Amino acid sequence: MSAEPKLSCIVVDDDAMTLKIFESLVQKTDALQWKGSFHDPVAATNYLQQHPVDILFVDVEMPTMTGLELIKTLSPKPQIIIISSKKEYALDAFEYEVTDYLLKPVASYARFLQAVQRAQTKCQQKHSSVVASASSEHIYLKIDSLLVKFDLKDIHWIEAFGDYVRVKTPQKLYTVYATLKSVEETLPPNQFLRVHRSFIIQVGKITNIDQGNLQIDDKIIPVSQSYRKKLMDSITTL
Repeated sequence: MSAEPKLSCIVVDDDAMTLKIFESLVQKTDALQWKGSFHDPVAATNYLQQHPVDILFVDVEMPTMTGLELIKTLSPKPQIIIISSKKEYALDAFEYEVTDYLLKPVASYARFLQAVQRAQTKCQQKHSSVVASASSEHIYLKIDSLLVKFDLKDIHWIEAFGDYVRVKTPQKLYTVYATLKSVEETLPPNQFLRVHRSFIIQVGKITNIDQGNLQIDDKIIPVSQSYRKKLMDSITTL
């Protein structure tokens, strides 16, 4: 497992001892990258909106917001591993397509590792989420469990967003579990250019360019010096 990229994770539980146990389990697991623990599910929700993670370990019974209510707020959803002292929530939990369900106290490291390995397998499948079109007029990107068709002409820009990318179209800003590199390799280079380590743009959508930025619609996008010459050469050939 250690040869694979680390999977980022957080733990949400109102029990301080459970948080300590899971931090210890995560820290000893090479496949995981610890991002923090939260006893307040509302604070965890706010964090996840700005900092997507690969795996969410979450309790069910918590004040203010239950774990299942928290899961409902997430889009896209990380791999979710429920941690609970009660078996009766298992059926409801799996209706949310959770990856695994761990009963507290989690005394077996082997059982914890089994849940992590399941999440790792699902993450690997998600990273293979870009499907090229034979017509070169559209691509399919996986959003949650669906492959969604994107017409290339409608993609304005794509931004790296943690372990995700954000795809801007006239209709919506989509969040897709994929790497910027995997998307870049699928897009036609005569239409799309990397202009920054975090941005790919459709050249024909540019409205103006200055020394260090370009604009598409109302979005100001930075242009790295290393990409500027290629960008300007592309503008010249339009």
